[in-house]
Amino acid sequence: MFRFEGLFTDRLPLSGQPGLLRPLSAALLAGIITGAAAWLLKWLIKNISKIVTSEFDITGGNWHLILVAIMGIMLVGWLVRHVVRMPLEHATRQLKKNIAQKHGNMPGRLVVAPVAASALTLGCGGSAGAEGPISYTGAAIASNIARITGIGKEQLLTYMACGAGAGIAAIFKAPVGGMFFTIEVLNMAMGVVPMLLLAIMCFTSALTAYLLSGCTHDLAIAGPDTSFDMHSFPAIILLGLVCGAYSAYYRMSGSYTCRMVESIKQPVVRNLVSGTLLGVLLFMFPALYGEGYGVLTSIASGDMAASTNGSIAATIQHKWLVAYALGGILLTKAIATYATNSGGGVAGDFAPTLFAGGIAGAFACVVYNLWPVFSPVPAGILIICGMAGVMSGVIRAPIMTIFLVVEMSGATWLLLPVTAVTAVSLCVSKLICRT
Repeated sequence: MFRFEGLFTDRLPLSGQPGLLRPLSAALLAGIITGAAAWLLKWLIKNISKIVTSEFDITGGNWHLILVAIMGIMLVGWLVRHVVRMPLEHATRQLKKNIAQKHGNMPGRLVVAPVAASALTLGCGGSAGAEGPISYTGAAIASNIARITGIGKEQLLTYMACGAGAGIAAIFKAPVGGMFFTIEVLNMAMGVVPMLLLAIMCFTSALTAYLLSGCTHDLAIAGPDTSFDMHSFPAIILLGLVCGAYSAYYRMSGSYTCRMVESIKQPVVRNLVSGTLLGVLLFMFPALYGEGYGVLTSIASGDMAASTNGSIAATIQHKWLVAYALGGILLTKAIATYATNSGGGVAGDFAPTLFAGGIAGAFACVVYNLWPVFSPVPAGILIICGMAGVMSGVIRAPIMTIFLVVEMSGATWLLLPVTAVTAVSLCVSKLICRT
């Protein structure tokens, strides 16, 4: 549970600076730089992916994806071991460790290293997200700016935690979601002034990333004309139940994959095994490539074939083919993600749950259409609600999930169904998987 300590106590000494000018200016600058870093990371991923997949054939199998995945994981693993020389994987875990040890002074190389490593990981097919590395980068940016501007050493931890939230806010363009990442996921106790710094960093970073990206959302998959009909609520509740059960499977299969991969002590062998596993899964289901937002957008717009494009099943004609493909993606997503993140890649754990949830929503849409038991629900609504359901069930941070999904999709009018699916999925997931 998150908590507010000293709500009416200013816990931030001002190092002799009158007023709040210095800490607020440092927070503003950290937010702007973090937002620009998030935009740069997205740009690098997009262009590396474009180069790597230039020979991608949507009508048949793409064997070269296996080689691409192996090369990507091997290259990133080598860079982390021999150039960066410090761990970059599982950024949220590293940030929690820093907070527990009250260590807020982060090395300057963490401003650049996570961005470069994540761009290579995701650009070469890593089936994960960019939020983990950018939260690490945002934390390093804020920590170093605070140190350079003369903020007291004892307050570097506060800036580090706020910068991590700013990274989440920027990469998802979700400022409130970023704030709740710091409060709910990192479990950082905050007073009034730290809360103000957090708000400034998150809103500034999200606005910067939004402006640099041309004022667009990454997942504009439900327009204002996609209204929610209350008669569809039973279908939404059923989706929440399915997302909760799937979230428990996701956690268990991901944990098993993580243990198996990390049990390989030789780093080069671990990179090779993980890259091969990832490559085989990409060959079977190319939709697993990268963050997968493009696939979700295509499916929401009615192009269900996006789930099979580039696979050996692309030319098969069968009314259940899309359902089979979506089911296969759901079964293998956690394996692909943890093979990426634990096997040498540098990426995040949040976006994969959003993608898996969106696929679960698309799967529900296909099943509802084939078996019309409920009132019709637009695919975009089911995808957005599914994203919230799986993320809540896996990450178990419901407030962050609700705001993050609503903000990043721009679908504020879907707050009620998103909240319902989030709550139902969280309860079911905890009942099935208590660890």
